[in-house]
Amino acid sequence: MDHAQLLSSLLVSVGYRLPVMIALGVALVLLLGAPKAVARSAALWALAILMAVTLLGAALSVLPLLMIAAGNFDGIAGLNTWLGIGHFMLSLLEAAGFVLLAWALARALRGNAGAPG
Repeated sequence: MDHAQLLSSLLVSVGYRLPVMIALGVALVLLLGAPKAVARSAALWALAILMAVTLLGAALSVLPLLMIAAGNFDGIAGLNTWLGIGHFMLSLLEAAGFVLLAWALARALRGNAGAPG
């Protein structure tokens, strides 16, 4: 694998996550303009978790490509199990981020229930 193929593969791998990162960035900007409250803090933590999971997922998906480029084919076979465990742990963290975000939304909506709409 030459450098052009490696760079192309890396860009495609990271590019798959670009729409999610843009959406999380927009959500972050929207939350930064919201008044300070417990729900806002929880939502910011949820976005931080989701952003970290997205970046770590990109790193995990790029790791085998880097090993192939280095010619370490024996390491890839052993890495498969660890990548599966890593992706599972990231899925758990992502689920926690979504639950925290939903909790923050529910808390914010309950706080506004008495306001005239």
